[in-house]
Amino acid sequence: MKRIQWRVRALTVALGLLGMHVQAAETVTFAGWGGALQDAERKAYFELAAKHHGLTVKEDTMDGLAAVRAQVMSGKPKWDVVELASNDCVMAEAQGLTEPLDYSVINKEGVAENLYGKNWIASNAYSTVLAWTTEEDAAKPRTWTDFFNPEIKGPRALYRQPYTTLELALIADGVSPKALYPLDADHAFKVLQRIKPQVVNWWSSGSDSAQLLRSREVDFLSIWASRADELKRSGAKVDYTYDQALLDYDCVVVPKGAPNKAQAMKLIAQIMSAESQATLVTLIPNPPINSKAYDTGIIPADMAARLPTAPANVDKVAFFDPRWWQDHQAELQQRFDLFIQN
Repeated sequence: MKRIQWRVRALTVALGLLGMHVQAAETVTFAGWGGALQDAERKAYFELAAKHHGLTVKEDTMDGLAAVRAQVMSGKPKWDVVELASNDCVMAEAQGLTEPLDYSVINKEGVAENLYGKNWIASNAYSTVLAWTTEEDAAKPRTWTDFFNPEIKGPRALYRQPYTTLELALIADGVSPKALYPLDADHAFKVLQRIKPQVVNWWSSGSDSAQLLRSREVDFLSIWASRADELKRSGAKVDYTYDQALLDYDCVVVPKGAPNKAQAMKLIAQIMSAESQATLVTLIPNPPINSKAYDTGIIPADMAARLPTAPANVDKVAFFDPRWWQDHQAELQQRFDLFIQN
């Protein structure tokens, strides 16, 4: 009898350990940018990953590629899926910091070929748009051509980076969104020079850009659409346009040596699903990458009509090219920094 009881106990312990192993195997850690975006991702990505894949998603935040590099170099990365800026995803792949994605698990149907690579895939788009105060005494440019016209007076602000800023200067001077790359840097700097005296601030973070407009330090500026939309929803006297928007994107990667690679692929599969992509944009104005999202019925028709990645609009906007910038950023960063300092 004692031998039977011992065997029952042993079996119970073994089953318990197996259950713990299965539970641990179905946990995955996601590191993102935090804030309103990650709040929206929790509902659009993580809750649906739990529902459809049985995944428990633990969350963390990070501040970019350097954090991923530090974890990988330590040999003990704690993150399984990381959301990075587009140029960082390309750079991480080139530097061997990420794992190849399993496209037998991740369905990339509906994702344009320029929006994924061997080790990364774009997860949500975001737009740099023109925004302005609606106060009556302020100038209200409606196009980038207006913005870069020195005859339209008023304090303005631009992003403190060559990428995005140079593209906007070229769009303002009539370069077709589809013909931006390779960038004509000389041309772009000439356009920037026209309004340099009227650029009172070169902002470096989304919160900074929003505060500039809220406080009326500037009358108009380049800004991420999510920040402009947040201001407008809060009742601030601002407006913005998606016309001539420049689209960039965040993308997801799996750090080299991630502890839960199989579960990471499942989470990315959910992130890229039409359902999750459509749900996200109803929570924060970061448009879908997967064009199938527009077929789900989740996105209201009036919203879809305004979104830059919608089939009716996608040919009217410019997409940022992180691959081109990987080869040219060091040179143009130095030139740009000298330009704004002198």
